[in-house]
Amino acid sequence: MKLLRRTFRNYILYSTLLLLVCVPLFYFFIRQLFIEEMEEDLFHHKLNFLNTAKYIATDKELKAYQLLNEEFLLSEPEQWPIQDSLFSYEAYDSVENEIVPFRALRCGITIQDKNYQLIIRESIVGDLDLVERIVIIQIGLLTLLLTGFILINQNLSKKIWSPFYAILEKLKQYQIDKDTQIKLPPSDTTEFEDLRITVEQLVSKNRNAYLSQKEFTENASHELQTPLAIFRSKLELLMQTHNITREQADLISDLSNANDRIARLNKNLLLLSKIENNQFPSKQPVLLKEAVEKTLYLYKEKAEAKKIKTTVTDESETKVNVNPTLLDILLSNLISNGLKHSPEESELKIHIEKNTLHILNQGEPLKNPEKLFQRFNRESRTETGSGLGLAIVKEICDVEGFKIDYNFNGQHGFKVTFQP
Repeated sequence: MKLLRRTFRNYILYSTLLLLVCVPLFYFFIRQLFIEEMEEDLFHHKLNFLNTAKYIATDKELKAYQLLNEEFLLSEPEQWPIQDSLFSYEAYDSVENEIVPFRALRCGITIQDKNYQLIIRESIVGDLDLVERIVIIQIGLLTLLLTGFILINQNLSKKIWSPFYAILEKLKQYQIDKDTQIKLPPSDTTEFEDLRITVEQLVSKNRNAYLSQKEFTENASHELQTPLAIFRSKLELLMQTHNITREQADLISDLSNANDRIARLNKNLLLLSKIENNQFPSKQPVLLKEAVEKTLYLYKEKAEAKKIKTTVTDESETKVNVNPTLLDILLSNLISNGLKHSPEESELKIHIEKNTLHILNQGEPLKNPEKLFQRFNRESRTETGSGLGLAIVKEICDVEGFKIDYNFNGQHGFKVTFQP
C-alpha cells in the first residue's frame, strides 16, 4: 500500500470515528441542555400560576384561565399532598395536529380552599427540531472541516513528496551497465536533499564497483585461459615424446585432467560473475520445446553411452521471454545433471506445460537436498564435477525472475516455473 494512501486511510478512519462518536454525544448534551432549560421554565410557570391564582375568585374564572392557557391542566388529586415531580409523556397537540412529546411538572396547589393536582406541560417538539438542526449544522461543519483538511493534506503531501517520487522514478530508469551517472532533481526539503545526495553517491560507488568487477572478469577470462591453454599444449607435447615410462604417462594424464577441471571451473566462475552482473540483458521469445530438443541433441552421445531413453512432451507450445544464451546454459546444466546422475538403461523425462518445465530422472535419494543449489556442493568427493552447475541454474532463475524447485518422489524432479 502506498504511503499517501495509508495516510489518507488513517484520516478517513479517524474522521469516521469522530463523526460516529461526537455527533451522538453532541446531540445528547444539547438535548439535555434544552430539557434542563425547559424544566426551569416549568417551575417559573408554576410561580406565575400561583401568583395569578390569588386573583381567581370563582370556578368560572378558573375554567376561563385554563381555556386561555392550555399548558395548565387542573384535576382532582388522587392523593394529598403532592410532591413536585418532572416527567415526560406523549399526547395530542391541537396546534401540531399530531401526537407530540411533552415535558411536564406535576405539583399540588390550593385554590379557594380546594386542593388540585396541577400539571404544567411544554411541548418539546420545537426544541427537538432546533436540536436536530444544530446537529445537522455541526455534521456539515465537521464534514467540511475534515474534507478540507484531507484535501489540503493531500495536495501538500503530493507537493512535499514530489522529490521523493522523482528520485524513485530516476532510480527505476537507471541502468548501471548503460548510464554513466544519475542526476536527481534538487529539493527544498532538507531530508529529501540529503536523500538525493546519498543516492547519487551510492549509485556512483556501485557503478564504479560494477565497472571494476566487469573489468576484472574480462581480464581474468583472458589472463587465466591463456596459461591454461599453454599448459595443456605443453602436456600434449610431453605425451608425444619418446621413452616415457608408464608412471610418467599416468602423471601426465592426471595433470591433463586437472588442467581440464581448472579450465571448466574458471569458465563456470566467470559465467556466474557475468550472470550476477546482469551482462546478459537482451531478451526475446524462445519456443521452449525447440530449445530443449536442441540441447538434448548435444547430449545424444552421452545418453546413448549410458543407454538412457529421453522423452519430451509438450502440452502448451510454451514460449519464454529470456536471454537465449542463459536459457541454453540453464537447460544444458539441468539435462547434463540428469544424465550424469541417472543409472544406465533408465529414462530421462522432460515435460512442458503452461509456463512450466519438468525434468525427471531416476537415481538414489540425496543425502543433503537442502544444499543442492549451493556452490561447490557435491554429494561425494569422488564426483568429477565442479559443483557449480546447479548453482548457475539457480542464479539464472534468480536473475531472470524464474522459480526452480526440487523434490524426490521415487525419482529426482526439477521444476522450473517461467514468468507468464
